[in-house]
Amino acid sequence: MEVTAIFELPVHIWVMCDALDATCPTGYGELRFNVVMPDGRPPVGGPPPVPGVESRSDVGEQVVWVQEYSAFIPESLRPATALHRVVVTDVEGPSYDHMSWFTPEHQLGEYINKWFDDVRTWTEILTGQDLDPNHRVYDAESVGEGLRFIEPPHDGALGVKVTTPRVRPLRAQEWAAILGFVRDGLEPPLEEVLSRDARAAQRRGANRRAIIDAAIALEIALGRHVRSHRDQLPEGQQRRIGERTALGGYIAIVEDSGLQVAVPVDRLRWLNTLRNDAVHRGAAPGDWDVGSAVQVMIDFLGAHGRILRTGEREPGGGEWVLRS
Repeated sequence: MEVTAIFELPVHIWVMCDALDATCPTGYGELRFNVVMPDGRPPVGGPPPVPGVESRSDVGEQVVWVQEYSAFIPESLRPATALHRVVVTDVEGPSYDHMSWFTPEHQLGEYINKWFDDVRTWTEILTGQDLDPNHRVYDAESVGEGLRFIEPPHDGALGVKVTTPRVRPLRAQEWAAILGFVRDGLEPPLEEVLSRDARAAQRRGANRRAIIDAAIALEIALGRHVRSHRDQLPEGQQRRIGERTALGGYIAIVEDSGLQVAVPVDRLRWLNTLRNDAVHRGAAPGDWDVGSAVQVMIDFLGAHGRILRTGEREPGGGEWVLRS
C-alpha cells in the first residue's frame, strides 16, 4: 500500500533555501520512508508536487509550509527559512504475523515523533538551534503577566520583551545527512548531547544542571584527549590514568605533563570547581559564571571533540561550522 502523509514539525527547523524542493531518504528503526521538502514560494511556501497533497488543504485555509521570521542569520547561510511541514512518502516497514494490524501507516504513526526527536537532537548539536517541543524558549516574553496596578494605576510598567534570535540554519547537505543518520540509527557523541543539554538548561535558567552537564561533557572529551596521547605522557602521568579517573584528575595530568589543549588549564580547573560546588554543596552559580563555563565547554569540544569545528564563528554570531 502506498502511504503518503503530511507531517507538521512540533517545532520549526531553520534550513537554507537550497534544502527545499528535494527528496531525502530517512527512517526510524526498520521503518523506511522519504521526506519530500516543500517549495519556497512566498509568503508561506507551498506543497511539493506529490499527488493528492495539495488537494488535502481546505479551501481558504492558509497552510504554512515554510516561513521566514526575524532573525540574525550569517551572510554565508542566506537565504534561509523556517521549515514547518514536510510530506512523507514511500513508507516501507516490516510485517508481523502476531501483529497483522501493525501496518506501515501504523508504524509511521508510532514512530514519527521519535524520529523527529532524533532529527532535532542532531540539528541542535550541529547548529545550536533550540528545538525542544516540551519546554520552548520564546522570542517574546510578557513583562508582569497577570499583574494589574490598582493604586496608583501604572499599566505602562507592563509590556512585552521581544528579542531577535541568532540562527544558524542547516545547509542542504547537513539536512540530508541528518535524515540519513536517523535512518541508520547513528547517535551523536554523548558529549555533544550533553553540550546541547547544558546550553538548553542555561537558556532556561537551570544553572545547576547547566554546570553539571557542561562538566560531564568536558570530562568525556578531555578524558578521551588525554588517553589518545597516553604514549606521549611521562610514565608517572600514564599511571594516573585509570577507569576511575575523573575531570579533576585529567586536568591535573594535563597540567603536570604539559599536554597541549585549546583551553587554558586554569579555566578547566575553574569549571571543575563550579561542578564540585554544584554537586557536593548544592550551589547554583550565577548567570554570568554559567555563561562563561558553557563557553569553556563549547571551545574545548570545538577543538578536541569528535565533531570537529573551525576555530572561528560565522559572521553575524552563528554557531560553529563543521570542519569534518
